[in-house]
Amino acid sequence: MASASPSDSALLQQIWLKVKNLDAMEKKLDGLDSKFNEISGKVTELSNTVSAHATSIAEIQAELAKTKADMKTLKTNQNSREQRLRATTVRLFNFPSFTGESLDNFKALATKVYERVLRPTLVAAKAAGDVGSVPQLQNVIESCFRIYPQSPAPPSSPSPIIICLVNNSVKSAVMKHRKHIQSPSDSEKEATGGRRFILVEDLTPEAHGLLKALQQDDRTEKVWSFNGHIHFTKPGVQGYKKVKNIFDPLDTILQ
Repeated sequence: MASASPSDSALLQQIWLKVKNLDAMEKKLDGLDSKFNEISGKVTELSNTVSAHATSIAEIQAELAKTKADMKTLKTNQNSREQRLRATTVRLFNFPSFTGESLDNFKALATKVYERVLRPTLVAAKAAGDVGSVPQLQNVIESCFRIYPQSPAPPSSPSPIIICLVNNSVKSAVMKHRKHIQSPSDSEKEATGGRRFILVEDLTPEAHGLLKALQQDDRTEKVWSFNGHIHFTKPGVQGYKKVKNIFDPLDTILQ
């Protein structure tokens, strides 16, 4: 048999090297395929973990939302109960102290408040037909006392007075005709910085805080309370709105 020529040997050598390189490349591809499968498995595992975490986060968020709603309901119910306890209570501001007034002398304060503040409103209520007669002090005031602050108030800012009226009928007549409250005398003006007497419903701290916030907001025109509920009007808008829940955000209330 004839031996291979040098050129044939060289060609065979090149073919063998190429086959060898292909084998090496095939092994590398097999390794890459194995790594790809491994990475793909890890990605799937991570994806499942993320999905599980996303589900857990959604459950936690739902639980938080429910907890917030439950807390709001509890606060609303508590505030409503407290406001009902204040149903016949009003607050009087800028009424100066006087000689003979003391914590132990409720009668002296009640008499002064009745004559200077409440009786004029009841006289107006009788004239308007809202009451049959002008009731006497004992049929108007159940109790009457000042709320003294922890730190002394300045001389021109007398402590407010809590007045517990005997029933809702008296309260309604008083509040309806409070514009007839007498103006402070000259001596009283000196003691209060010239401020007039102000009679308002006795709101819970939360309701009072919202009332003040609404009064200071440029989006409201008039703000008042009636039977423990806060109402307001908007500039240029007819009618009024009633606050449904005092624990709603201010922007939600003013929508």
